[in-house]
Amino acid sequence: MEFVAHPRDLPLEISVIDDQAFPALSSDRMGFVGITCLVTEKYSQGCSVRITLADIDPNFCVTGRIAWCDAEQGEYRIAIEFPVNDDCFCVRMIEQLSQIEHYRRQAKTQGRRLNYNDAAAEWIQKFAASFPAFLA
Repeated sequence: MEFVAHPRDLPLEISVIDDQAFPALSSDRMGFVGITCLVTEKYSQGCSVRITLADIDPNFCVTGRIAWCDAEQGEYRIAIEFPVNDDCFCVRMIEQLSQIEHYRRQAKTQGRRLNYNDAAAEWIQKFAASFPAFLA
């Protein structure tokens, strides 16, 4: 099981929702299963959350489950898993877009102005091969 660290400069909106029934994730599942991110509040393992990401797609909305929550330097690092295959696949695609936008923003702070397509081409060349695959 692999989690991808979500870029901090693209804030996720995370809200707790009533527990939603999710299929169990087997511990031997390979590939992309979710994301990690830093948050200011503690979440309980197993609680259901709704995720939105307006900076990338204002219509993006998906539900997941907190896999773990660890204290980290005054904040919490959480892992959100997406046990439903369609949601997991969607999150993986959105996360790739997030990584590309983060790359573009970093380039800008280094004095390089990249449009989204140029940033995507560079990111794909440098990082796409190491991005966890979605294995249903």
